[in-house]
Amino acid sequence: MVAKKSGRTSSARKKKSKNMPKQIAAAVVVIAAAVCVLIFGGGMAGPATSTTLAPLITDEHAFSMHVIDVGQADAILLSKDGKFALVDAGETMKPSEREARDKLFAYLDSLNVTRLEFLLLTHQDYDHIGSALDVLKKYEVGTVYDNGVVHTSATYEKLMTHILDQKIPYRVVAAGDVITSPWQGVTLEVLSPQKDLIMSGKNPDINENSVVIKAVYQNVSYLLTGDAEKKAEEAMLAAGEDLNADILKAGHHGSSTSSTQKFLNAVSPAVIVISLGEGNEYGHPHKEPLERFVQMTEHIYRTDMDGDVVVTTDGNVYSVVTRKAHIYENVIVPNQAAA
Repeated sequence: MVAKKSGRTSSARKKKSKNMPKQIAAAVVVIAAAVCVLIFGGGMAGPATSTTLAPLITDEHAFSMHVIDVGQADAILLSKDGKFALVDAGETMKPSEREARDKLFAYLDSLNVTRLEFLLLTHQDYDHIGSALDVLKKYEVGTVYDNGVVHTSATYEKLMTHILDQKIPYRVVAAGDVITSPWQGVTLEVLSPQKDLIMSGKNPDINENSVVIKAVYQNVSYLLTGDAEKKAEEAMLAAGEDLNADILKAGHHGSSTSSTQKFLNAVSPAVIVISLGEGNEYGHPHKEPLERFVQMTEHIYRTDMDGDVVVTTDGNVYSVVTRKAHIYENVIVPNQAAA
């Protein structure tokens, strides 16, 4: 495949779908760090400064997935019509620094977020829940969802105690459930974990039991996979889940434990976004999944290089906005070979 840099000729293409072909409307628009705010399909801080590969989506009712650059952690904001929800609120593994929390709060505050319709925690690892308690204390939250796995970390226990004490609505979700959508025209289906959880030995495996959701707005779909790994992917395939999606938030920060070829074939994504930290100690993203991603699409983004990544749709086409300049040749280079 021929690599293309941001700002060159349009790379719009058709994508196979069970509904209808969908065109990638915008490959990259750079968002420069600045004080001013550009409201774009739900919001993004900073003015657009570079040329686009295709037109931006400016539909006032557009639906956006904001993969926020919070380092080696996950925090994904969903937005439409001035309503917001958060999938994960992770913190890096250096809790004294609170770096991810500060980045997350700055991002939400730049969009004037005061309420989250829901907070979905895909699983109980610190890099996915480390800032959740702070989020609940700072913002009004409608409902908290998670996978129901019993976990004994102090972080999770404090979080659950706060939810109970403050009487915040809480619900466990599993495959087959539908999350009540706060946005007209958007559906939110849960594809994993299984009702009886995916087991590893005597105890449920945290990553494998990540909550996987599929968000669909008209003819465009997003698949958010948390840290789901091979067993979870196999379980979804075996259950016959409809995994086909235009936009994929890659599993487990681009680890070789996730994104198997069979799974990617079922998803057939046109856009892949990886949330990870620069120079992380795990070597994410690993070589094997990157090689598979390159075979699927040329629209691959990673927060350690691109910064915040926003994928917006009007229901028929979709666009990608990045905080930093997107250089394809750099993005597809792994941090190190998978162990």
